[in-house]
Amino acid sequence: MQQRRRSLGERLVSLLELPGDAVLDVPRAVLIGSMELVVENHRGLLEYRPERVVLRLPDGTMTVDGADLRIGFLSPEQVVIRGRIDGLRQAPAEGGGA
Repeated sequence: MQQRRRSLGERLVSLLELPGDAVLDVPRAVLIGSMELVVENHRGLLEYRPERVVLRLPDGTMTVDGADLRIGFLSPEQVVIRGRIDGLRQAPAEGGGA
């Protein structure tokens, strides 16, 4: 059922030319230079260290590597990570499901 709903949502996004993050349950990440990352639609922090932050996403995880990383803002909808951002990667949930 969820797969059918996602397919319908994806078709709706395409048909109406809407931004996918506005309709689908996907994260939105905005990297500002190499000093700030804003992530919307996260599901919480899994790991927080000055050199690594790992976020839970609806469909996996996002890992931010860098130096002097700190959380500038955290809410249920948005997180702002500041510091020197050296790398960013997204991985699907283990087992292939959310």
